[in-house]
Amino acid sequence: MTKDEILQFIRKNPVFALATADENKPHARMMQLYRADENGIIFNTGENKDVHRQLSTNANVELCFCNQQQGQQVRISGSVEEIEDIELKKQVVHDWPFLKEWVDKEGYDVLVVYCLKHGKATVWTMDLNFKPKEYVQL
Repeated sequence: MTKDEILQFIRKNPVFALATADENKPHARMMQLYRADENGIIFNTGENKDVHRQLSTNANVELCFCNQQQGQQVRISGSVEEIEDIELKKQVVHDWPFLKEWVDKEGYDVLVVYCLKHGKATVWTMDLNFKPKEYVQL
């Protein structure tokens, strides 16, 4: 897959597993993609969540996007950085209204937005299972 095909795949399959590490122990949870384009892969969490604490300590992650019907997954590794952009946070809340009550009560500081730039992606299918991995820079 090309970079553009990978970005299209993850936009069509926006729920992903996010793997982090905390004191050498792995942690994985399902997350919702906010946006993926040439500027990076963007997702958000709450400032009171374990995932935020883990990413603040160790920004290295792996994301795994999957399409079970196609029997395909895309894994992306790299480092995330926190984005301090109030306009982006406002746009996230606008696009995801379920966050509005929380942010109205607590303020925009409770919403933490992360971006993975320059990740390294690999595609997996059963046909590729025993072949050497190929990587695409995002």
